[in-house]
Order: sequence, then structure tokens, then C-alpha cells
Amino acid sequence: MRYQLDPAHTALLVIDAQEEYFDPDGPAYFPEAAATLGALNRLIGAFDDRAAPVIYLRHAHRDTGVDVGRMGDFAEDDEEDSFVEGSARVAFHSGLCEAANATIVTKNRYDSFIGTDLEGILRTLGIRTVVVSGYMTSFCCDSTARGAHSRDYETVFVLDAVGGPDLERLDGSDYPAGEVKEDVAAALAAGFADVASVDDVVAALGG
Repeated sequence: MRYQLDPAHTALLVIDAQEEYFDPDGPAYFPEAAATLGALNRLIGAFDDRAAPVIYLRHAHRDTGVDVGRMGDFAEDDEEDSFVEGSARVAFHSGLCEAANATIVTKNRYDSFIGTDLEGILRTLGIRTVVVSGYMTSFCCDSTARGAHSRDYETVFVLDAVGGPDLERLDGSDYPAGEVKEDVAAALAAGFADVASVDDVVAALGG
């Protein structure tokens, strides 16, 4: 790995591991969420075992939608609203492990740093390296990794602990989630983040 992971100065960001992505009846559901949960929980356990900070990011919007901003431009007119504060699906997934030293940060933008106190928390904790995991690969995970890099944090993107849906290419053809993940990882590895696996991170923490 490019970066040394000192548990005293490394924080795990668990992004948006919420019921929205796990409920087949919800508008944001995608199958890869459940497939990635075990990797997320393994990371959480590794950080918790070493008393390293775990920060859970939680996406939520006011029920009036006044804080959705430009993200709303890309929603279908007949699509059910998602990530509505107070709804059942905005909760963290019931199968997500809870770290003993966890901090929860609520956000309403893809980049976890925008409009939140995340950076203040990281500075207070003396963090120099952030490990990015969670959902969704090409939205909140990618945006947060780039935001961390812009703020001069050493950034690690855990490829097998992020997940997202299939997308659509510009020509209308299918863009499978696995290819999206590979493309995002390649772009980040070229100058934004150290792309690693769960095994790499656990080993670097001393596990």
C-alpha cells in the first residue's frame, strides 16, 4: 500500500450503509449492497479492535425536499422520494456492525465533507488518513474520496468494500456495477487515492 495505516491517526468512513439500498421495494435498492455488507463489517471490526475511529455517514433530507438541491434534477418525476428524514429506510441497515467508538455524521450531499462537521471531527481526532467504504461507488464514495484528497488527507479507497448499482452509458447501453467500480478505482488510483482491498487494510492496521 502507498500509505501507512497508524490506528491512532486513521479513520474508517462507512458511507450510507442505510436500509434504502437493502429494501427491494425501495427506489434506491441494488443487489450489490447485501453482497458488500460482510466486507464493511470486517473493516468495522478491524478498526474497532484497534480502537481506531469509525465514522458512520448517514444521508438524509428534510421531508419537504428543500435541501435536495441539484441532486433532484436527476430524479424521475414518478420516482418515490428516498433518504427522507424520519422514514424507516433512512436508518442504518440492521445487519451493520456498530463500533464501540463510533461517530455519526449526517449529510445531504454526495461529498461527505460538504455542509457537515466531518473535517472538524477528523482534525480534532488527529486523523491524517481516511479509509473510504460504503455506498454508492460512483456517487458518495467517489465524491468523498476526492473531497478528502482535496483537503490533504491520505485517502484509501477500499475496492471490495464499496458498492453501487448498474448504470447506463451515454449511448443507452448497460454499464454493469463491476465495470463502474473498476473505472472509478482506476481514475482514483491515478492521482486521488490508494486503492486497496479489505485484506490490505486489515494487514496494514496490524491484523
